[in-house]
Amino acid sequence: MKEELGNPVEQGTEALTIAECERRLSDGGVGILALTGVAEPVLRPVNFAFHNGAVLIRTGEGQILEAAVASEPASFVIMAVDRLEHTGWSVIVTGALSERSNASVGADVPLRAWARAEKHHFVGLSTDRISGRRIAEGFGGD
Repeated sequence: MKEELGNPVEQGTEALTIAECERRLSDGGVGILALTGVAEPVLRPVNFAFHNGAVLIRTGEGQILEAAVASEPASFVIMAVDRLEHTGWSVIVTGALSERSNASVGADVPLRAWARAEKHHFVGLSTDRISGRRIAEGFGGD
């Protein structure tokens, strides 16, 4: 079940609907994946696709794959900011990681590794909680 967090307007921001959040996610691109580290959170920039209600990431051996195999919780954020116009928005997804088979992802998902490394594994982040905000009209300027 998806849960939308936040108040409609809070400190100059407006909440995005879940549909708006999913539309922004469907554009794909680059976001930040937050893993629960042993001593501190671990943040990794990753390229992603949004497919069948999940954030998909392509990865190699390492911490992201290990977290997916263990079904660990994680968070993911995308955002766009125009610092000159004082406008912007962000979308945050929280869920559980899981390893996905190549067959379940399918060849039609536009997700390839950007880094020159072996990244043959797909990881999905469920969208258990999804929220988004944008700077409200009339805010953000002097």
